[in-house]
Amino acid sequence: MKKSPPTRADKGRTVRPVAAPSASVDPLLGTQLGEFIIQERIGEGGMGLVYRAVHPLIGKQAAIKILRLEIVSPQQVQRLLVEARAVNAIQHPGIIDIFGFGSLPDGRHYIVMELLQGRALSDFAHAEQRMNLESVIWVMDQMLAALGAAHEAGVVHRDLKPENVFIVEAPRIPTSVKLVDFGIAKLLESRDNPLTTDGYVIGTPNFMAPEQIRGDAVSPATDLYALGLMLFQLLTGERPFQGKSIQVMFAQRDQLPPAPSTRAPGISPALDALVLQLLEKDPSLRPASADAVRERLKRIPLRVPPHPPIALRREHLPVEASSEDDSVTLETKEAVKAIPSPPSPAWWLAPVLMLLCAGAAPGRHLRPALETRACVSPEVARLLWNE
Repeated sequence: MKKSPPTRADKGRTVRPVAAPSASVDPLLGTQLGEFIIQERIGEGGMGLVYRAVHPLIGKQAAIKILRLEIVSPQQVQRLLVEARAVNAIQHPGIIDIFGFGSLPDGRHYIVMELLQGRALSDFAHAEQRMNLESVIWVMDQMLAALGAAHEAGVVHRDLKPENVFIVEAPRIPTSVKLVDFGIAKLLESRDNPLTTDGYVIGTPNFMAPEQIRGDAVSPATDLYALGLMLFQLLTGERPFQGKSIQVMFAQRDQLPPAPSTRAPGISPALDALVLQLLEKDPSLRPASADAVRERLKRIPLRVPPHPPIALRREHLPVEASSEDDSVTLETKEAVKAIPSPPSPAWWLAPVLMLLCAGAAPGRHLRPALETRACVSPEVARLLWNE
């Protein structure tokens, strides 16, 4: 077709072609998985997708987590199964409920879980806005009740952090706390799970216990260390160790933590002592159980009864540090060279080189918190670190 000559109005103006409508419609929308029909995507990340779904007859809503096809492997399927089994073994109202598991025709696997309304604890725990003591005690009491039930059921969460603690805020029900994302939980009685055998580093670098960093056996005390890090952050507005994730990991393994009162005024000696005991390098020196920690917190004097926290509106939250601070990549090999190493030559055999496992970026109604985790075997570390 012959083009018409430009008019006077066309001169000096850039004419851009009109983009064709996008044809990329999610094929899963409207699909029925088990008893639920998928209605919208509410989260997406490196490991998979999260959807909101509804039961067509009774109207019950649920969240469905689906692994990406390109990363489906027996290990990832096992991770989903571990999460479902761990949650159902606990049977506690403070643990997110998982009530379905299946696979799509293309081989992707999924789990069906309750849809939560509210915010992750990370929306409440941030710099420049310390949580008041009464809210800290309220959050910790509910967390410890759920954590104690998990430990009694033989489950160690292994990835406790503010993003995995959900403050449920829904109409007509009391505010409550739920622990989510048991995907790397270790069933203490299991011996056939390749993702959680001893000798592997699995967790989120900024909230890992020293024994996790060393690749040693985990136990309920591992969760208590992470809880101590969270308690420190809620009381002071910051974590005890700062820097890149690899630096924080070495600090958590080798350096003594500061007392919370050195970072924020008004923290009692009793709270200082509890936090420092939770952050003991030796797991045997930490409190005996979650229930023991809960009882000590109940003895802390308060001005008013414990109450749920109040989050700032999202647009008022401070700008967070780059996500690079919470991840570990192959480039950290150069950074580690600048960190003084312990004198033992066995340090070079430590499993500190990380492979990324990116997680879902959740929507505002659900936060399963599948964020960056580190996982590597000592054998892989030795191979990749060989100079």
